[in-house]
Amino acid sequence: MFTRCVSFFALIAVVSMISCSSQKPVAHNAPPAGIQPNAAPDAVREFRAAWVATVANINWPSKPGLSTGEQQKEAIALLDFLREHHFNAVVFQVRPQADALYKSALEPWSYYLTGQQGRAPEPFYDPLEFWVKAAHERGLELHVWLNPYRAHHVAGGPISDQSLVKTKPGLVVSLKEGYWWFDPSLKETQDHGVNVVMDIVKRYDIDGVHFDDYFYPYPAYNKNEDFPDTASWKKYQQVGGTLSRGDWRRKSVNDFIERLYGEIKKEKKHVKFGLSPFGIWRPGYPSSVEGFDQYEELYADAKLWLNKGWIDYFSPQLYWPTSRLAQSYPVLLGWWSGENTMNRHLWPGISVGRDTSSANTTEVINEIMISRGITPQSSGVVHWSMSSLTRNPKLSDALLEGPYKKQALVPPSRWLDNVAPVAPGITLKKEQDAVIINWTHENAGDVFQWVVYYQYGKTWGYQILRSGERSLSLKKGEGKNTLNSIAVSAVDRSGNESIKTTIFPDVVHIESRATWNASEPRPYKQQVPVRITVHHEGGKVLSDTASAATRLKNIQTWCMGPDRKWTDIPYHYLIAPDGTVYEGRNPLTVGETNTEYDPSGHLLICFLGNYGQQKMDQHLLDVLSRLIAHFCIQYKIDPETISTHRDHSKMTTCPGENIYPYFKNGYVKQRVKELLQQAATANKT
Repeated sequence: MFTRCVSFFALIAVVSMISCSSQKPVAHNAPPAGIQPNAAPDAVREFRAAWVATVANINWPSKPGLSTGEQQKEAIALLDFLREHHFNAVVFQVRPQADALYKSALEPWSYYLTGQQGRAPEPFYDPLEFWVKAAHERGLELHVWLNPYRAHHVAGGPISDQSLVKTKPGLVVSLKEGYWWFDPSLKETQDHGVNVVMDIVKRYDIDGVHFDDYFYPYPAYNKNEDFPDTASWKKYQQVGGTLSRGDWRRKSVNDFIERLYGEIKKEKKHVKFGLSPFGIWRPGYPSSVEGFDQYEELYADAKLWLNKGWIDYFSPQLYWPTSRLAQSYPVLLGWWSGENTMNRHLWPGISVGRDTSSANTTEVINEIMISRGITPQSSGVVHWSMSSLTRNPKLSDALLEGPYKKQALVPPSRWLDNVAPVAPGITLKKEQDAVIINWTHENAGDVFQWVVYYQYGKTWGYQILRSGERSLSLKKGEGKNTLNSIAVSAVDRSGNESIKTTIFPDVVHIESRATWNASEPRPYKQQVPVRITVHHEGGKVLSDTASAATRLKNIQTWCMGPDRKWTDIPYHYLIAPDGTVYEGRNPLTVGETNTEYDPSGHLLICFLGNYGQQKMDQHLLDVLSRLIAHFCIQYKIDPETISTHRDHSKMTTCPGENIYPYFKNGYVKQRVKELLQQAATANKT
């Protein structure tokens, strides 16, 4: 019925011996060739952000004049949404029209907060300070989003006496649709813009500075007439300027971008500078592209900024679907990727529709996947806008169930900092059904996040935690799988991850006899376990997808049947090919293996299957080592007694040529000793 190893069956009289010397030599305490260390895979890397627009109260606050408590409640709801949906950054608009959603000595309080420009929130609080703290508490980067040249928006209420339209009239011009705009060519405009940005960089613990597509205004803002900068243009010509008017305008913006990047890096190198220009540089680039020419109309040479590396991340607004022939998302993203000569982050802005249709959801997911394919070294997108996510549960659920199922770290910015933090120190504490992980770091100020990796059975998972957290509770098992390995790493503000500190908890989960429908054993002689011996069952090859419980029940039925008349299954514990450990015989009862050695005092661990043919892997080695260590502690067994059936018998190859080398080279014994030492250290702490 079943073919067993010699220790199991007296029916087999002759066995072909396999010489130990035929095995390939392996270094002590290292698995043989072909077995890889059981290391934790790295966490997913991807920038996942959403714009939170305050202009015209698009996203936050929902209307002007809300109380402080109402504003904060709305902010927390948005940030909680991002955290729960595995985003890792928020792009928060703090200067929509030369005003401030923060305490500023340079510009007035925003109309969009209180309904009156210049009026502070009541009771007083600093919204930006609140957003930064709340974002970081949720593991989110916060990037401040400013409009560098817009002085007044048509939806921004009346122009107050505190408006820069009134306080700095020489810097602004009026547009025919009711907007007011700073003249980008004026040095005073550049100076003021730099001062505003640097004031925020110096005073707030932000992670990035962000500009969108509003440089020189869209022509429609001035009824398609030219930007009214004739006075400053004539002054430029009078002092000998030789550039064309278009090149002169572009140079003004270029100088501002280059200068600001340098200023930010001098103050806080880790603060990223990001730009989100119109998605098309010029029609014909690439050849199939048609549409608006930002180079000629907005005087924004976005290609130059990317080519020069004056930014840390680049988010062109690619607000078109994949199938739009003249403005195709993948075609444009591929072109911008080719222009990324300085290897900065290329995280496109996406916004393909406001509807809740399945087609729109599919399009968004496709664009995320296309981004991963085109920029695999640093993938990510920015969603326009926050309300497109919060008001579309079908889309947000699909993101969480699909591409955003796992948390993600922001890709590293190695040109800003390529030195990883040192690895953390970790300790474990076991409770009844859980393991408590605690960790420390010698330079906590260098840590922005932690990653805790954990392995149940063969499957790895992880959690990304904020810098202030120092412990995590994990269940000892998930279903049939035991918590096998834990690793913790530290991540800095630039995304560099430390070496993982790994520990193997002496956690053992054993499936009870009830799970394989075991029959009640008959009485048999008792023992006290004083040594541990490893076997394999030696029957037919058992795959890790086969039913180990069925095999176990069949073994017991045969062993207790009329052919054997044994009292129970022969072994005390059995390991299935998928790593599940099953309870076999009571360990205080002597095994019945019909071998040439006396098994009294031996705690017998058996691998289900035939390891003369089926492969051993690192996961099974971990399970075995942890199981042995567990019983060494429970029964006070000396690890030096660890052996295999072959060590006690001259008539067998059990536990199989794919298991025995790990005992011959000392790997299992050494691994068990390491686990015992870890357990002793953990108990002391």
